Amino acid sequence: MRNTTLILLSSIVILAIGCNSSDDSVQPGNSETPIYDLGTLPDIAKDIEWPLEPRITEQREIFTNAELQEAISTNGTSAKVAAGIYNGVNITCDDCEFILEDGAEIQGSLTFTGTRIKWQGGLVTTGPVVMNSNGDVLIDNLHSITNGGELNNFSGPVTGWNRVALINSTLEVVNGDFNGDWALFIQGKNGTDFRGRNLILANVRLESDAQNNRFQSIQNLVVVDSYFNSNVNAKNGLRIHQGSEDVFMRDVIIVGANTNSGEETQITNGVFERITRYNDVNNHFSNGIGFNTVNVTINYSQCYTASSNGIGEPPSLGVASGNNPGMKVWDGVTVPDVSNFGSDH
Repeated sequence: MRNTTLILLSSIVILAIGCNSSDDSVQPGNSETPIYDLGTLPDIAKDIEWPLEPRITEQREIFTNAELQEAISTNGTSAKVAAGIYNGVNITCDDCEFILEDGAEIQGSLTFTGTRIKWQGGLVTTGPVVMNSNGDVLIDNLHSITNGGELNNFSGPVTGWNRVALINSTLEVVNGDFNGDWALFIQGKNGTDFRGRNLILANVRLESDAQNNRFQSIQNLVVVDSYFNSNVNAKNGLRIHQGSEDVFMRDVIIVGANTNSGEETQITNGVFERITRYNDVNNHFSNGIGFNTVNVTINYSQCYTASSNGIGEPPSLGVASGNNPGMKVWDGVTVPDVSNFGSDH
């Protein structure tokens, strides 16, 4: 894993973003394998759980598409996948891991259906990435490029999923349309059920020329050291709503508008620290975070807007509380260097 430090200086605020993976830290929910140093967590997020480790019973080396297709349905398999071109996969095995060498490319979709799955590395072309699993899925250092007309869908089964982590990864949507094609999409809850529990994003880059991300009906959501870019349009640079609880975000840069549905309480118990937003519309910081919330604070967070309306006025926090500077003028184009966010390939 890589160390990434981004410092954004302005006359009002210093934003420090650290994407450091610690070799000796112990992470909650998985005391055996340090995964990513999430830093000091607030009380609402201290019980976040990492995916459970797969129970491996055999080792394989994969050189052909046929071998990979067999491995993805074999429980207990640890597979090292050599460089080459492979078809899309639907991982139905339980207790399995796939370690992709540089140059290993999946030409098609990547679907997680089994449980206790670890995926490391690889380039996925055409996409999408789909979460059909009941949980315990760790995705590390994945670069996925999804064509327009599809979305990276983590909505999962109707019963919801538990313990999913996406780290050191990049999910892109290209040639998208404005009505969908999300870089990361999680549909709202069914009745009173949460769509998912224990979702971690760390050092993640989400890019889309349409919608960017939608987090709905999640209990225990932690996002750190990440970059969300809807490519300077007014479409959902961040969207959180439909009853999400215990939400923590720190050191995240967002390009594009925040939005909310307003149909119910969006967030109960939320802490947002050092969030920097760039908008080409005057869409206050409250939209998608501070509006219709219970027990939410936003601190040390800066808004930049290219709109002439409201420049210099403090961002409205809705019913959230916090200490934040006023809005600053933005040229609608320039953002800090974020090339080190996400996957390293």
